Amino acid sequence: MSAPRTLDCAAGRGGLLLGRERECGSARGRVEAVDLGVRQLLMIRGDEGVGKSRLLDEVLDTAVVPAETTVLRVRCDPELRNVSYGVARDLLGCPGGLPGHPDAFAVMHYLYRRAVDLMASGPLILAVDDLHWADEDSLDWLGYLVRRSWHRPLCLALTARTPLIRPITVLRGAFLGTGTTTIDLGPLPDGAVDRLVTEVLGDSVDEGVLTEVRRLSGGNSLLLTRLLARLADGSAPAVGGEVVITSVVDWLLAQPPQVARVARAIAVLETGDPDLVAALSGVTARAVSGAADLLRSAGLLAPGGDGFVHDLVREAVLTGPPASRVVHMRTRAARLLNDAGRPAEVVASHLLRLPAPDKPWMRAVLRAAADDTARRGAPSAAARFLLPLVDAMPGDAALRAGLAGLLVHDDPSSALRHLDRALAEAPDPRLRARIAVQHGETALALQRSPDAVRVLETALDALVAVAGPTPSAEDRELLHHVRASLFMSAVDEKSTLRRARDRVLRLGEPAGDTPAERQLLAVLAVSDAIAGHPVEQAVRRAERALLLDEAAYGGWTALASAFVLDLADDTAAAVTAVDRLVTRSRVEGAAWAHRVALGTRATLLCGAGNFTSAGVDARLALESSRHRTRRSHPVQPVVTLAHVLVREGDACRAADLLAAVEHPGLDDLLFDGHLFRMARASVRAELGDVEGALADLSWCGRSLAGAGVANPVFAPWWAEAALLLADQGRTAEAEAHVEHGERLVANWDVPRARGLVLLTRAAVDRGSTAVESMTEAVRVLERSSARYDLQRAEHRLGSALLRRGDTREAREHLRRAADLATLCGAPVAAAGARALLLKAGGRMRNLTGNRADILTDSERRVARLAVGGATNREIAEALFVTARTVEVHLTSAYRKLGITGRAELATVFAGGEGD
Repeated sequence: MSAPRTLDCAAGRGGLLLGRERECGSARGRVEAVDLGVRQLLMIRGDEGVGKSRLLDEVLDTAVVPAETTVLRVRCDPELRNVSYGVARDLLGCPGGLPGHPDAFAVMHYLYRRAVDLMASGPLILAVDDLHWADEDSLDWLGYLVRRSWHRPLCLALTARTPLIRPITVLRGAFLGTGTTTIDLGPLPDGAVDRLVTEVLGDSVDEGVLTEVRRLSGGNSLLLTRLLARLADGSAPAVGGEVVITSVVDWLLAQPPQVARVARAIAVLETGDPDLVAALSGVTARAVSGAADLLRSAGLLAPGGDGFVHDLVREAVLTGPPASRVVHMRTRAARLLNDAGRPAEVVASHLLRLPAPDKPWMRAVLRAAADDTARRGAPSAAARFLLPLVDAMPGDAALRAGLAGLLVHDDPSSALRHLDRALAEAPDPRLRARIAVQHGETALALQRSPDAVRVLETALDALVAVAGPTPSAEDRELLHHVRASLFMSAVDEKSTLRRARDRVLRLGEPAGDTPAERQLLAVLAVSDAIAGHPVEQAVRRAERALLLDEAAYGGWTALASAFVLDLADDTAAAVTAVDRLVTRSRVEGAAWAHRVALGTRATLLCGAGNFTSAGVDARLALESSRHRTRRSHPVQPVVTLAHVLVREGDACRAADLLAAVEHPGLDDLLFDGHLFRMARASVRAELGDVEGALADLSWCGRSLAGAGVANPVFAPWWAEAALLLADQGRTAEAEAHVEHGERLVANWDVPRARGLVLLTRAAVDRGSTAVESMTEAVRVLERSSARYDLQRAEHRLGSALLRRGDTREAREHLRRAADLATLCGAPVAAAGARALLLKAGGRMRNLTGNRADILTDSERRVARLAVGGATNREIAEALFVTARTVEVHLTSAYRKLGITGRAELATVFAGGEGD
């Protein structure tokens, strides 16, 4: 230890780390592990004033890390909790500001990329002190960063008070794996306290004083520091947190009056800017500088900075004056900051601590702060700025609707309550119509379709009345938008579908020249598809709706059109439409639209038999739903992932996934309810519960009939039930389902539907006619997007031929079935087809689950060399063949794998080559 000295609040490396050697070593080791290239997490937790920040300082100053390491540190300020992404911005700098978009995804990804750019030149250590005071948006970003940086040279070093002021849920679970250290910092050991006392008061201190200091400080570093300061100058000690308050107040009383005024000005302004402090305190700028130096020497202000060393010290500084005077100071401080051109968010954070924004300039600042914050992707922070305005300006329906638009990201229930009030307050039918559309979208997010339909119908009737028989162009566009929103809300639930559909069907077909007209075209196409009307009309409407504005009105036009195109067996066009929405929503940072688009694409890919890509999208959608999800239970990606797990041979995990879905009223929902039942039937059948599977499929049949849904490939329960029953020998029961499918296909005759009818008819008929029907099913399904249905047809045809003794033909179809299953990412089906192929006398290497299994040995050898970067000529020389032979093998490999070139070959072989 260095020579004896008097400790103050700024003491950072001395005696206050006595007894912390073990914790310091553990924390230092975790920080130094950043050089391993794998994400490291350090959390130091403890009571207020226990010494967390000092320990973090020591670790950061003494850890041995590579010279190219970047160390960034920020201390969270409780007075700035309403500044969106304030901690993240202070941490990373962001000199150009943040991208402006009303959703969080773009901002979080922008900040993430800044961190990744820093890691490109060496390890990155991000130290966040007092995490419990961080703004919510920065906490979201930290969680986003942690989940995406497992294999990056990042160390996140955090301190947080316990018990936590509020749960930090975004990091929940992050500290349970490897590469993490959590230190629960307790009181200083008695021995360390005694040594510090003797260092300050001298070696002659008796045991009674030591015992009393231990009791009063409780081993808390901050309390001990202030207590020793009071004992050193002969003052009587206080108890607990009063030690800090009393010592600070007494010290200020002993100083010239301007010192206390400067301290209070700094505490209120949260900045030491000399001009602002001088203006608020009434002290000259020169005197401000002297007072600040005095505050630092006393250990109240941090050395080299203008922030207080601890929250308790700031609170103590503001304890002296009456509350009314503090409010007056805060009002003046906000006005000074505003006049000085400080960002609206900073000024607004001061206004939030006032009783009410009773001045016009205050309201203008809060509006500006809300707008700026929303543009930066922080809707919850923007909502906090609008809330006082809504309270101060009752009756402003547009303002309340704007608040609801911000709240819907995190708290759709509150948003809906505000929209109900806004509808009651709106004086104009046109404004009510716009709010009704917003209300409908919010109610739909909560899956309260009847409420949405009721509100939209009322608003539509009022709008029709005021628009008259010859509405203006603006009114006509609004009418189309309300009608389309009405149907989109109604179609989510069976009880509202018929009524809204009848209303939509009475409309004439719009021209499709405006976004609302294209949205209405998409709605009409969905209505056609659900009812099983002629395919051509539905497809024509969907294609016209997709001419422009794929992301207009939240992307609903694109999603509705893609739904129709998929049912029409043009999954490629449907995926293309959703691909554009995925890309656009990601670029623009529209997080909710991005989640929905990912979930929709996962469903489309799963139906097409691309289980690997479907699983990726479903998992991304589920992960994304952790951030500001507008729906508590994202059923669609869960259902898709369950289907994928079944095909991958993990039906038990799929069952657990579905069992975890807790969604009230799920059976009332048109899409989620039936998709869930279809997935559960698949899981039950795979686990041997045939009756349970049939019960779910029969429920789908009754439910869809009751809702007026007559499309054969929307939840094709009849086909799955017929195949299950036929395989059980219950052909009479299966026959009824096949006949039902035949009736539906008569109106909606697309290759997938026709192929399923032929496949199920073959399963019922058996014998020679069965082989003929299966052969025709294969021929028809070759034209379909449903690769897995084709695989099932090939498998069943090969099996039937094998039973008939036609082994040569059986081998051809079974080999195709195995190849298709491998391409689809269905190893269980691939193994089953291979087993029958071997039984038929065919040969096939052991399957590894890699898509490259379908290639011949020669194709695999050529493909491996191509992935390694060899040219065609180099491959030819290495394998002693001609360049033309190499070209033939590569072309064949591309065709089999469904890819277009070398770049995609790398993704096929990325998970192992399947040797």
